[in-house]
Amino acid sequence: MLTKFHNWNNSKKIAASFIVVIFIGSLLLSLPISQLATSEAGYFQHLFHAVSMVCVTGLVITPMYETYSIFGQTISMVLMQIGGLGLMTLVASALITFGKRMRLRERLAVQAGLNMEDATDLKSFFLTIIKYTFIIQMTGFFLLSLRFVPAFGWGKGLFTSLFLAISGFNNAGFDNLGASSLIPYVHDPLVNLVIISLIILGGIGFSVWFDVARNTKLALNHPVKKFSPIFFRRLSLHSRLALIMTGLLIGTGTIFFFMAEYTNPDSIGSFTFSQKWLASFFQTVTMRTAGFATIDFTTVTSFSLFWFILTMFIGGSPGGTAGGLKTTTFAMVVLLFYNEIRGQKNVNLLHHTISSQLIRHAVVIFTAFLLAFLFGVGILSILNPEVDFIYLLFEGISALATVGVSANLTPTLETPSHIVLMFMMFAGRIGPITLMDSLIRKNERVKDVQYSKGNILIG
Repeated sequence: MLTKFHNWNNSKKIAASFIVVIFIGSLLLSLPISQLATSEAGYFQHLFHAVSMVCVTGLVITPMYETYSIFGQTISMVLMQIGGLGLMTLVASALITFGKRMRLRERLAVQAGLNMEDATDLKSFFLTIIKYTFIIQMTGFFLLSLRFVPAFGWGKGLFTSLFLAISGFNNAGFDNLGASSLIPYVHDPLVNLVIISLIILGGIGFSVWFDVARNTKLALNHPVKKFSPIFFRRLSLHSRLALIMTGLLIGTGTIFFFMAEYTNPDSIGSFTFSQKWLASFFQTVTMRTAGFATIDFTTVTSFSLFWFILTMFIGGSPGGTAGGLKTTTFAMVVLLFYNEIRGQKNVNLLHHTISSQLIRHAVVIFTAFLLAFLFGVGILSILNPEVDFIYLLFEGISALATVGVSANLTPTLETPSHIVLMFMMFAGRIGPITLMDSLIRKNERVKDVQYSKGNILIG
């Protein structure tokens, strides 16, 4: 069996690793010790929640606080951590820590799972991921405990802080606060800014961390140039693009939401000026991939829902805990469109020419993600003709982009719709291309056949 697994392509290994964790997680969540005595959830609900946790989404059929005990919520944290970092990452880290050697196929599978450029220095890469993850989550845990320990006491306060820190960093969107979730903390700068920081750090991508950290050390050794533009230019092209796109999306999204909802009394219209900015900032960051909410999304304008759908579609950056199409992929498609309009043959970015192979790959991913979104929402619309289509779009992209926000729709849907959402969450987490590759491709040796050139009229 192990020999057969080793011979699988990377896509099958990635998909299989998530399926195994989801199945084990669903069984653990369905144990009596994992549930509250008042829980009415059956195995299907636990399976749905396991998919949502491992795919770091955040959609739930029954609220966490009404369903799971402390043990069940601890299992949930483990599933979110595994889902965020990836099972193969954690296994590889353990093997390397204990001095075990990895086969080339295993190294390449892990490389594909993390979108790494190469797999030459895995030991340093994995140990640094674990170190940074621990430091960031523990910092978030400490800061959140300053708010929740005084509110809930030491036991519940510390546990809630740890749960939110892990959920926030892994962009999972789960909370164990109760029916109102984070809405009571909409004006709390500490809770908002800590969770925003966790979301951004988890969603920016591991390679960007390392690049920024490495160049920060170099800058500290040269204090005169510390604040020079040279620091930004020293970053890799990928890091610069990821940071630019992240800043651009957060900045424009915050302004758009602020303007669209400024006078809406049902959302942020009654807030003070500074409170409106804080709420707009939080909603924009969490909408890109995390799934937390400090307002009720059924109260926002249609424009805000439409903008949220676009930002969820784009998502976070590759190689991290975020979902969605990915910022860099979206940027490649936009740059291709821009250069085609200008009649420019090459796609250039920051004085670099992007390879045609990479552009082609980006277009394929964009097309696959768009088709998966349209197909999933199409099925949801057939199953739920009575629901406003904008809410189905919102729910569908939330699942596919592993965001986890909902306009209070998930619990009201029937089992067939929940099955569609599970498939969308799974496809969104491992990637539609990876899913199709693991199911369809049989022969690793695909011949690149070329015939005589043909012309077709296009619009």
